[in-house]
Amino acid sequence: MKNLAIENLHVSVDDKEILHGVSLNVNEGEIHALMGPNGNGKSTLLAAIMGNPNYKVTSGSITWDGKDVL
Repeated sequence: MKNLAIENLHVSVDDKEILHGVSLNVNEGEIHALMGPNGNGKSTLLAAIMGNPNYKVTSGSITWDGKDVL
C-alpha cells in the first residue's frame, strides 16, 4: 500500500521558518483536505512536498512509498 508520510517537518523561506513540526500520513485511497486561514502554511507545505527550491526543509522528512523525496 502506497503512503505519503511527513514527519516533524520544518520549512523556511528567506530564513523565516513557516512550518514548525508538521506531521501527516496519507495512505493509498484516502482523501485529506488541508484547511485553515490564510498564512497558516498550506501552500508552503505543498511547495516543500513538490521540491520548490525557494522552500528550504530545515528538518524532518517526507517519504512516498518508503522513499525519501527530499
